[in-house]
Amino acid sequence: MNLSALISLLGLFSAAAAAPITPRTTLPRLGGLNLAGCDFGMNVWGWSGTSMCPPISQIGHFIEQGSNVIRLPVGWQYLVGNNPASTTLDATYFPIYDRLVQDVTSRGAYAIIDIHNYGRWNSGIIGADGPSNMAFASLWSLLAKKYADNDHVIFGLMNEPHDQDIIGVAAACQAAVNAIRSAGARNTIILPGNQWTKAETWTSGANNPILAITDPTGGLDRLLLDVHKYLDADGSGTSHECVTDGLDVLAPFVGWLKTNGRRAIITEMGGANTQSCQTYIPKMLQYVVDNNDVFVGFTAWAAGSFQPYPGYELSLTPNADGSDNALWTKAIKPFLPGKSGVVSSTTTSISKPVSSSSVVASLSSSKPVPTSSSPSVKPARSSSSAPSAASSSTAASTSKPVTPSSAASSSASVPAWSSQPKPSVLAGNYQTFTGALGGFSAPAVTKAGNKYYTNGQEFNSLIDALDRSCYTQMDRCQLSANVNGNVPPLTVANCSNAQFQACMAAAK
Repeated sequence: MNLSALISLLGLFSAAAAAPITPRTTLPRLGGLNLAGCDFGMNVWGWSGTSMCPPISQIGHFIEQGSNVIRLPVGWQYLVGNNPASTTLDATYFPIYDRLVQDVTSRGAYAIIDIHNYGRWNSGIIGADGPSNMAFASLWSLLAKKYADNDHVIFGLMNEPHDQDIIGVAAACQAAVNAIRSAGARNTIILPGNQWTKAETWTSGANNPILAITDPTGGLDRLLLDVHKYLDADGSGTSHECVTDGLDVLAPFVGWLKTNGRRAIITEMGGANTQSCQTYIPKMLQYVVDNNDVFVGFTAWAAGSFQPYPGYELSLTPNADGSDNALWTKAIKPFLPGKSGVVSSTTTSISKPVSSSSVVASLSSSKPVPTSSSPSVKPARSSSSAPSAASSSTAASTSKPVTPSSAASSSASVPAWSSQPKPSVLAGNYQTFTGALGGFSAPAVTKAGNKYYTNGQEFNSLIDALDRSCYTQMDRCQLSANVNGNVPPLTVANCSNAQFQACMAAAK
């Protein structure tokens, strides 16, 4: 398919009638990890086998330590009963996966739905010799209708397309974007690149057709670019030793993002629990945090149904006694933002242990391992790594209901923000909220032409700029609370509860 054909095809897709759209808010800084298992059995050619969804207990374990985003890989086949033409989500499997999504978001964190099929279905490439673009769009329409009213669900369209025509990848993704918006969902969408969505493929221009994808609701704020970065010698994430901090690749990528006016999220990164990786990964994550104007965040690979390290070289799965390995505690946890998106490396908390009953016998993966000699091929990261979590059906039936924790909040120590006067727009500042717990005011929101600006960022709509202003205020307030010992009334909970909600209410 040539570029002119793609443009015509994208125009045709964009003509689809859209359902009423519900406004959504902007994202805070995100940090967390993948909980793998619902994708088990999927190999790099899109063949499915047997999945083993992760134990739900790990969600609370990692969120309580500061993760505010969990990526949940899943096989397309499992969601639709192995029928790409299905017009419904599988009645047996989908509730198991949905329970994970709902548990993440009920705790105030973000859940990334990741279709972990490598651009394929049973080796057939989407839109070519595999399912049609419309079949792929249908899947996303079903998911969009399910989660349209939950802005803490992020749609990761496809994991790591590879060895296929980038024009075709772009066409399939545009079809999915249009289907999502036609379903009435304004959730954030993550767009993949070709060739394992490595940073190098973006900066080289190989993924440029992805930049032509449009959002029928306007703007690019809710279209993020996906990037994966592993720190072993060939960047495949299959070795125990890290040999770089990745900045030789990420620095040019940051420049490229700024030049193109785009934002990205690193949905896979990591290394093994070795001294080299414990040294290099913090340098990489510090760079990501320092450039959070273009890096929305990261999700490390991976906990979930993998055996604890060293059973799988990249495993972040807690040990049987509930403890975490040193890679997580030393190299990744210090860069987690917490539920609110606080840019802090000082927050600590005690996690609940994962029950030792969640560990079961080893089970070999069916993923083949392609050769790494070709630059277009990346070895599969799960090769012989054995899952260790209890079956998804067991996790779903034995887990306790989850309710968001608010124990740290004390309404008596929080000022009554709603009693403060709401001034009119003054001196060009559209942010009318005046609450300032700890002395941290919400940054000003200004307008130039038809764009809105706050804290050095540009937005197409006033509501998005106001939301970002409120998030920034909360981030600064909570960072100060952490640094100063979380002493009432300046506490993390007070920054994010009464004050933040009042700021958001003033923005509406």
